[in-house]
Order: sequence, then C-alpha cells, then structure tokens
Amino acid sequence: MAGATGERWAGRVPEGYKPDLAIICGYGSLPLEIAYGAVEAGRNPYMIGIAGEAERPIRAFPGETLSWGQLGRLFALLRELGIGEAVLAGGIRKRPEISEMKLDWGGVKALPQVLIFMMGGDNTVLSGTIKLFEKHGVRVVGAHQIAPGLLAQAGAMVGRKPGAKDFLNIRLAFSACKALGDLDIGQAAIAEGGRVVAVEGAEGTDEMLARVVRMRKIGRMPVEGKNGVLVKTMKPGQDVRADLPAIGPRTVAAVAKAGLRGIALEAGHSIILDRDKTLDAARAAGIYLYGVEAKELGDDG
Repeated sequence: MAGATGERWAGRVPEGYKPDLAIICGYGSLPLEIAYGAVEAGRNPYMIGIAGEAERPIRAFPGETLSWGQLGRLFALLRELGIGEAVLAGGIRKRPEISEMKLDWGGVKALPQVLIFMMGGDNTVLSGTIKLFEKHGVRVVGAHQIAPGLLAQAGAMVGRKPGAKDFLNIRLAFSACKALGDLDIGQAAIAEGGRVVAVEGAEGTDEMLARVVRMRKIGRMPVEGKNGVLVKTMKPGQDVRADLPAIGPRTVAAVAKAGLRGIALEAGHSIILDRDKTLDAARAAGIYLYGVEAKELGDDG
C-alpha cells in the first residue's frame, strides 16, 4: 500500500460514523469483501492496513496504515475509536524480521511475547496474534462470522458431483492436507491418478500448481491429466478465526493451466473470494467446484 505509515487515508472518521469493527488488512481482496459483508450486516468497519501488504481498494472505507512495529499505536487507536472486535484478513507476502521492525513503545513491551510466537509456523503466529489482541481487550472474530456468504457450502457448486475416481483423489488429497496441517505446513494438496502428486509448502498454492505445470512439461506427469483435483482444507486444531483456506478466480485459472479436473474445498471451513467471478471462471474452464465434508470420505476430520 502506498502512503506514509500512520496515514489516515479517508481523513478523520466521518461525522456520525462509529466504527465497531477493525479489519486488519493484509494483501488480496478478502479484507474488502469482509468490509462489504460487515456493512450488509449493519456494522461499521475501520480498515487498518499493514504497510507493504494491504492494497489500495480498502481505502473505500475509513482507515489507517500502520507498520508491523506500531503495536502501541494500534491498540491506542482501537481504544480511541471504541472498537472491541477485530478480524485478521488477507495474506502476508513476507513475515517481518524482528530486527527490521521499527517498534514503538507498545511494540517494545510486547516484544517478548511476539518473539515466542514468531518462531513458530503460521498457525502458531496466528494463535499468538489472537492472544495479543485479547490481552488488550479486543475480541478477534472470524471472517465467516462477519460475512458468512464467503464460505464454501457442501455439495456441488459448479459442475456435477464428482464420480468415484474423482472421490478417490479427493480422499487422498484431503488426507494429505490434514497431515500437512498437523505439521503446520500448508492447507492444500493435489492428487491425480490415485496418488498425491503435490503438497503445499511455504511457497503457497499458486506455486504448487505451477510445479504441476512444470512436471507435465518434463514428463513426470502425463500431459493429459485424468481426474486430477486440488483440495484445500483447514488445519487440524486450527483456530477458525484466522487463515481459513481460500480460492479465487486466479486459483481457478491456475488449476486449469495445471490440467486438473476440479477443486474440492472443505465445506464450511474454506472461503471463496470474488464468488461470482470464481464460479463463472470454473464453469467456463469446465472445472468442477465441490464442497466436501469429512463424513463423505469416511474421515472424522
């Protein structure tokens, strides 16, 4: 996001506008989609963009840009505005190095706690962040609690219900996702031809799909894929208030390029961004989109 740290991009909060929800904004469209969902629910969001991560469209709402180290300013701002709830939304391209963070006094005081959870995986970082907010009297809520329409529902959303061969691959990739999640590594896997062919690491879903493209080019996978599927699930034990797995139109395009047949999301625990565009893109590409429940797979999740 362009603009100086601490900049209020919509000026002072408009007269009569009483913010009751802070949206802590990383990159991507999720923060803005949550904001519109909040407005539909009668809420007044205030967008707090993370410098270098949040994107300019969030400036449609009142808000401010803060750097990673401005924890004192963050919690003082929430007290000043009388905001008692927050949503953590959007992606983080680069986890900050403690040595590079310009800490204000609030950041300095929180440093021992921050150092502990920053050494863990994504789930550890998010859990630690939630605890930090709660310590300051701010309740963290999930995106699905503010904008439930973002969630993937159970069953066929685009295309027909997957067949037996599709479900074989869905089951394999679903199990792989849960194993990855136990290690706090990733939330996605790809199965094709009755075997898991790719799992998500720190590089993210897009790069995993790009690996499949490269494997087809070098002959490690058949050029004409059969029943290949991308599966995304929540990590076991994950706090549902942050970092639910998500897809959007770009994911659909990458799945099509990778020669896969479909996408299966854990129903009720995954997010579909730009829903109309995503579903339209899947229809146009001939890719099924299915919300899968653990009970369908003979798995208790």
